[in-house]
Amino acid sequence: MNAEALRRRRCYLVRHGHVDYFDDQGRPLDPRAVKLSRHGVEQALALGQVLQGTRFDRVLVSDYPRAQQTLELLLKGRESPVQALAQLREIRAGRLREIPPRALRETVVDAYRKAAEPGASFLGGERWSDFSQRVLATMDELARDDSWETALIVSHDAVNRVVLAWATGIGLAGISAFEQDPACLNVLDIDTRGGQLQDGFIRTLNFTPYNPDKAGIHATVMESLYRAIHPHGPAA
Repeated sequence: MNAEALRRRRCYLVRHGHVDYFDDQGRPLDPRAVKLSRHGVEQALALGQVLQGTRFDRVLVSDYPRAQQTLELLLKGRESPVQALAQLREIRAGRLREIPPRALRETVVDAYRKAAEPGASFLGGERWSDFSQRVLATMDELARDDSWETALIVSHDAVNRVVLAWATGIGLAGISAFEQDPACLNVLDIDTRGGQLQDGFIRTLNFTPYNPDKAGIHATVMESLYRAIHPHGPAA
């Protein structure tokens, strides 16, 4: 008997548009409730123009408002079946006030670089191993569904990084290399056999139609986060 045929399908991975996670004094806002800034709305609309001719058989979105708002702007009234999933939430940070001030810069800026260390957590919160497991379990579930050819996933920075790192085979040790700017697009082909994930192929990485040549973007996501937390501290 012949082995089951290999099947290749396409996933569009999108990070939500820009939001403000901190007020002007560096005090954190509730990440479960923040919505897109004016810039974030503009970014999502620009990406929507790129994707306006793309048909999606399945649409998955984080259940956080910033991701759902981004999705609404991308689709602009197009009817697509949408599934909101808590499993696609961003990795949960711990309490920033519990990080010693002298360790704040290193803890924040190097958070992704240390993801593969045994027992590592994100800023004292969710463990990276647990986070990776829930994200990739969602991808496994998607792979087992044979009803779609093209899927859209709108979620978060670290969620996309885990998926992209899986596709390259480098895992958590390499997620710091996959910068994910606000409202960016990644195009990923995945191969499945018998409903099981086999391989991934990155077609497009971190594309931002509102700034395709990344002019003026020099800080990493985590360096920018540190500057938002500590605007008057040492440069990241």
